[in-house]
Order: sequence, then structure tokens, then C-alpha cells
Amino acid sequence: MSNSSNSGQVLSDLEGTQILISSPPQPPINFIPETWEIVEKIEEETVTQSEQNFIDGGGPAYVAGKFLCRPSGAQGPLAFLRIYQQIPWPGTELQKASVRAAQATGPFEPPELQALKHFKQKSCKVVPELLGYQFEKQDKGDIIPGGFVTYVIWKKVPGEPLDFTRFWNCTFSERQNIRVKFRQIYEMLLPFDYQVWAPSSTKIIYEWSTGEMHISGFKDATNRFLDKVWSDAQYALHDLVLVDPSIKSYFPIESIDLERDDNGWEW
Repeated sequence: MSNSSNSGQVLSDLEGTQILISSPPQPPINFIPETWEIVEKIEEETVTQSEQNFIDGGGPAYVAGKFLCRPSGAQGPLAFLRIYQQIPWPGTELQKASVRAAQATGPFEPPELQALKHFKQKSCKVVPELLGYQFEKQDKGDIIPGGFVTYVIWKKVPGEPLDFTRFWNCTFSERQNIRVKFRQIYEMLLPFDYQVWAPSSTKIIYEWSTGEMHISGFKDATNRFLDKVWSDAQYALHDLVLVDPSIKSYFPIESIDLERDDNGWEW
């Protein structure tokens, strides 16, 4: 089993770095090569994996860093870049380069890239658009000589992840308007072959001033056990209804117009 953590920083001090993204041709989608400049680092996650688990099909060990970027020499539009870089098995980080190089695997296509490619090929309009991707190998002096480096870049859509507290401090009518919009958008996503693995309100990108909405957060996308038919359970999974009232002890909710249905859900 792999483990995720945020300890340690491998992809650091990359602000200002320019990266040429020249995506492999894959009809019916073709990307024009473009150079992007990293503006800001947002987060970095480490996915550890033992050698035996990798042999058993558990996937490689890697770090995944998310960055805000823009076209080189331009002021916009902004995009997000995720860099996946292979790292050594635990306990081998300080061994000689030849030992680490022996761990190098071929090109790595993460679920996020698989999902975003699928959405672009099928013209899905309710998710951020894939702008490009690239597979490279690490240099001889890197942590895994010859190991994979994968770049995935997608459009930054208007808005920000829907904040739980802000949503629940809206009026009932405002919350209902957001729920109506969410159902409309999510039903447009259902026919496609990928969904978010761990839904939450933060996977809803919402622009408060216009009501524009997208579904995002496909780093751990899944194409298994998909629900292809709308269910009100999606409201609960995305924190748009309260199934367990005890959550209010952890996230204070100031709204006084909550409505409880026959299931005990609060809207």
C-alpha cells in the first residue's frame, strides 16, 4: 500500500523556471508546444511505496508538486502545473547512484493525466481544460537517474474551491442556488469515464460573482465503480448537505435557516 505525506520538499525553488511543454501527438487532440513559467508553488505531496508493493502492482514512489504558472513572456492566462517526479524506495535514498538508477521506471501517466486527456478528447466542458503534458527522464545527477518526470498542465478556471464555512453561512436560498447549479454541472460530468475519487466541497470550483462552476481535483481520479446516474448523495459527498449534525461542533455554522428533511439531512 502506498502512503501519502507532505513531509520534505523535493521540488523547491522552481519559481521563475521556464518549461517547454511539447505534448506527444495523440489524435484527435494535438497541442501546440508552449513554454510556461512557474510563478508560485502551491503544494507538494510525497507518495511512498515499497519495492515489493511496486512489484505487486502498487505503482511507483514519487513526489507531486502543484504550481501556478503562466505563458513565458506573457501576463496570462494562468494555468496549473503538476510535476510528478520519481523518488527512491524508502531506505535507499542515500545509496549510490547506480542503485537508485536501477529503480528507474518508464514513462508514468498518472490518473490525473488519463482523466484530463479523456475529458479533452470527449469535449467535456465542466472540468478544467488540459493544456499539455510531457514525459521526461531525470538527469544523471538527479535523485533517480533515468527516472520519470511527468508534467501535466491545465487551465485555471474562474473561481476558487468552494469554502465549506462560507457556503454554510449563506442564506438558504443562496445555498439552494449553488446546489441547483452543482446538480446541473455534475449531471454533465456523469456520462464520462472518470470521476473524483474523494469528493468534497473543495472539488467544486465556484466563481461567486458570476455563478460559474467547474468540477476539479482529479489527481486521484478513478474510472472504477462509477455512479452514472444522479443521486442526492452527491450533495452529501460534496458537503452541500449535512448528514451528520455533529460536524457543526467542528465547523461552526452561523446560518439559522437550516432545513431538516425526513432523512435527517440538513439543507
